[in-house]
Order: sequence, then C-alpha cells, then structure tokens
Amino acid sequence: MNVTQGFPVAMDLLHQDFPISMSAQLQDSARLQDAPAMTELESTLEQFRTTVETACGAAASLFLILPGESGHTPPLVTLTADTQLGRQLYQAAMAAVGSLRAKVTMCPSEGIDSPCSISRFSLSEINFDVFSFLVKGPEAGTFGLFAMAVRANPGQQSDLPDKGRKIALCFGRVWNIHDNMSEMAFELATLSSRMARLRKLSETDPLTNLNNRVSFENKVRERIEDGGQHFAFVIIDVDHFKMINDIYGHQFGDTYLKAIAKTLKHTAPEGAVTGRLGGDEFGLSVPLPRGGRAYLDGLLSRMKNNIQRAIAVLNKPDLGHVSIGASQFPLDASGYTKLYELADCALYAAKNAGRGKSAIFHSRHHVRYNTSELGNLFHQAVRLNQIHPNFQPIVDLESRRCIGFEVLARWRDDTGKNMIPAQFSTVFRDHSLAEKMTRTIMRRAFQDYGSSVSQTFPHRSLSINVTYFDLMNPEFVFDVQNAISETSFGWENLTIEVTEQIMLDDTNGQIRRTVKELRTRGARIALDDFGTGYGGLRHLSDWPIDFLKIDKAFVDKIGSDDKSVAILRALLAMANGLRVSVIAEGIETAQQAALLRDWGCRLGQGFLFDAPLPSGSLAGYDPKYSF
Repeated sequence: MNVTQGFPVAMDLLHQDFPISMSAQLQDSARLQDAPAMTELESTLEQFRTTVETACGAAASLFLILPGESGHTPPLVTLTADTQLGRQLYQAAMAAVGSLRAKVTMCPSEGIDSPCSISRFSLSEINFDVFSFLVKGPEAGTFGLFAMAVRANPGQQSDLPDKGRKIALCFGRVWNIHDNMSEMAFELATLSSRMARLRKLSETDPLTNLNNRVSFENKVRERIEDGGQHFAFVIIDVDHFKMINDIYGHQFGDTYLKAIAKTLKHTAPEGAVTGRLGGDEFGLSVPLPRGGRAYLDGLLSRMKNNIQRAIAVLNKPDLGHVSIGASQFPLDASGYTKLYELADCALYAAKNAGRGKSAIFHSRHHVRYNTSELGNLFHQAVRLNQIHPNFQPIVDLESRRCIGFEVLARWRDDTGKNMIPAQFSTVFRDHSLAEKMTRTIMRRAFQDYGSSVSQTFPHRSLSINVTYFDLMNPEFVFDVQNAISETSFGWENLTIEVTEQIMLDDTNGQIRRTVKELRTRGARIALDDFGTGYGGLRHLSDWPIDFLKIDKAFVDKIGSDDKSVAILRALLAMANGLRVSVIAEGIETAQQAALLRDWGCRLGQGFLFDAPLPSGSLAGYDPKYSF
C-alpha cells in the first residue's frame, strides 16, 4: 500500500487524537509514489516524534507532506493529543511554508543545508518557540516539513535550532528509504536505541534486573484490567536481612539479593511477572489454574527450597530463609492495592509462625494483620514517651536487702494504664522494633538509675533483657557504650540477661562475640530461663556466665513435687561448684524464699518482695524483707 492509498487510513486514526477536518482533495494531494509503505511511514513518524520530543523537549510535533504543485494546503500528520497547541503549531508552521519552500530551491545539496524557521506564539500565557524544518523528499518538488513546539522563556534565545535541524535531516534520510543510510540516519537509529535502553532502565531494578516497583505494579494492574485470568499476588521477604548486611557487609548483601532474584526468575512459571518492590522485598504475579490453591502452595514451597539451595552456594548455610505471603485474584480481591495488602497480611502470618514459612491469605489472617499496626503505635509511643522501664528488686536472701533491679519494659496507653506485656510481645519478633525497644528502655533505665539510685546506692546493679536481634548486631556494644556515656552509668553496674534459646540460635558465633565483648567491658552475663531450653549444661561450661536464673516453673513446685525439688537442688549445687551465682525467679511465699536460701541459692526476686516498681519509687528504696 503506497502513501496515496494509506494516507486516508492514517488520517482517520490520527483524527481521534487531533480533530482537524480534511477534504478528499487535500488527502489526494499527498502523492509520494516511491515512498515506503504506509505502515513504515507511520512507524517512522512515531519513532521520529518520540526522538524529537525526548531530545528537544518538544510539547507537540507535526509532519506536513508538501506536494510540488502550488496552491494546495498541505495535509497534516500529527501525533499530539493537545488539540489547542496542535492547531497553533499547524498555523505557525504553515506561515513558514512559503519562505522555506522558496529557500529550499537554492539548496543543491539534497537538504543537507535545509533552512530552519523560528516563530514564537503564546498559548494560555505560556510562550512557545516553533521550529519548522523543510526536508527534501524523494520526488522532485516534493518536500516534508517537520515542526515542533518547545516551551520557551520570554527574551531567552534558544539553542535548539541546530539540534532540531540535525534531527530533521536524519528524518530526511529515513523518509527516502531506498537511499543509502547516512551518518545522520544512523544517529537517529542510535537515538531511538538509546531511548529504548532508557525506557528499559526506567522499568528495571539496577541490582537484580527484575522489574522495579513501578513497572511491576503497572504490569500487574494491566493483568487486573484484562480480568480474564486468575493469578496469585506473591510477596517474598528475606528474613533478618538487616543482620545479614551488618554481619557480612553490603557487598555480600547485594550478592545475596541477586541470587534470590535469579532463583525467582528461574522458578517462576511461564507468564509470571517478577519484581523487586524495594529493599529485601520481592513481588511475583503468577497465573493460576482455576482452583489453584494447591498449585500455589506447591510453588511457594519450591521457591523457598530453591532459594535455600541458591544461598547455600554462597557458603552461608545458616542463611537463605525467606518468608512468603500470597493472595489470589479475583478470589481475595480485584484491585492492586487490596491484593498487596492481603498478600502482606499473609506474609505477616508467615513471619508470626516462625519465619522461613509461607502462607496463602485466609480470612483468619485479618486479626493477625491488625497487630501489624502495633509497629506504628510503637513508634508513636516512643515519641510520646509512653515506653518506660519498671524495676523489680533482686534480693540477697541472706541479708534480705535489695542489691539490684531487673528492668522490665512497660507501655502506658492513652488512658495512662500500663498494657500487659502479652499485648505488645509481638514487637520483639520484628528486628527493627525489638532493637528500638531495647535501646529505648536501656537509655531510660540508665537515666532513672542516675537520678534515683546511684547517689544513695551506687553499687546496685541493673539487669537488662536483650533479644536475639540485639546480640546479632555488631553495633550493639557501641550502642550500649553510647547510652552509658550519655547517662554516666557504669559498666560494672550492668548485667545483660540472655536466654538459652538465644544461645542455641547462635549458628555463626556472632552472639558469642557480642557477649564476650560486653563482658570484657565490665558487664556481667546472666543466663535467663535456665532449664526451659536444650543443652543448658553445655551453656554453663562453654559460655562466660556470671549468673544463672532459675525459672519460676521450678520454684512453683517447691513443696509439691519431689522430683522437681531434687532437680532444683542439684542445679544449685552444680552452680555453686562452678562459682556461678543463682537467682531464683518468681518467689511468692516466705517458705520458698527460706528453703532456697537454705539450699544455697543466694539471690531471688518475685512478688514476695515487690512488684515491678516505677522509677519514682526508687529514691531511698531500701526495705528489709522478712521471711
């Protein structure tokens, strides 16, 4: 199909975006017998428009085919959707046609020195420069005029004519497709290729080469708009990624993420869309067969296993765990935002089950998801000073005097009442919230100690509970040092309480290194909840322990369970043999306190002595307990 046959078709299509009436006579005046097929011309126009508007910042552009005969108004090909600007552009370009056509006859070099015309007009008080370029066509007396409108500042001379002329010349060579491609034509192809690369870069995450967040969302929204296909919306989150970066460095962290991205691309079925949503979070949109919950469950399981195998190659066998949450379209939701929310809800349920798990959204997850709001409430509570320490006395059972305090976190709600710990225990399952809680409580406790305790009882200790995330962070020791320096608290007064489970989770030695450094600086280490985990005796021999805290479960059975009492007495004898002081927790009766003292337990705490105290009760606190 030549231009004469195809031009009306192109006009009908373009008319939808730019309504300018054209008569059949004007359409018939476009006669380029040797021009490329109409589809090629349309493609060239679109390519050229995109190149020019990107390179020159043009707000609108048009292309005029000028026949050799005079007296005809040339037909219009435009690719701008701004009707008002397009009409003004058309008028401004037409005003330049006469002078340009006169000049082009004096250019024997086949358009290489094609003239340029610049006119200025205002539209809605916005100034535009219009650049018009005449390019010689393949037929004698036939020309193409390209015009573009560029936003301009009043009185400012633009440097675009040369750039515009260069692009127009490129187009002149491409138009006559049978000519040899000149260096200018090659430059147009290079510009277009560069634009394609830029477009690709704008849609791609530079680290993983997956779709970036915006591109992923756009493609999923397109899938939703199609509406006919069932699919799963999947979120994959790397467990403990902050610690991975802290321990092994950001370079390893990047390698880790790239390995996961590569595994996702290889595991994802045909038709899937993969993307990096940010940080250590990945997204996946997977086509599903109808009733595909079982299929999805199997796919999520394969993803977890494949990721673990991929990370094992990096010689870090303790890593490679991800948590995955998924929702389904249209079963669970019919919009992108809701699908994301419900997949995130399922992800939270997976993390709540112990991490390294996957979950497909179920209505029961709504209740669990609501607890994720706790994070926002927690940060707000820190700002409003609603997170504060309470202090439970630790008593010398021989002298019956207070020798220190265990620091316990309390959260005061908007009514002024303390929430019970079970209401905010979820905070300690999120590494960022857990670390924030420890640092908040630690600083407040050191401050309260300095104002209420240190002046009258300078030798009393403070016991701080820490989490797995704290001890896995190489910066934790420096955080403690900063808190001590800010409050004039002393290392010698600090006891760090570590649970057996935390020691069991030390697969790479980082926790042991942190504990050793804390002890080197003067802090003492207490093994908390002793007897409730596994391998407790090994911990006593392998770890630098100063205090052993006997769990309340043993104390409760004094006087009612002979076997438990026998185990308790054996533990006390062993600890004394190792020269490790024992603290019995949960003492509630005078009988328990007296028997523990007689069996060799030197220290105790519990409601027999006092409930956890607010800081205002510490000044002058020195009761002599009776039991």
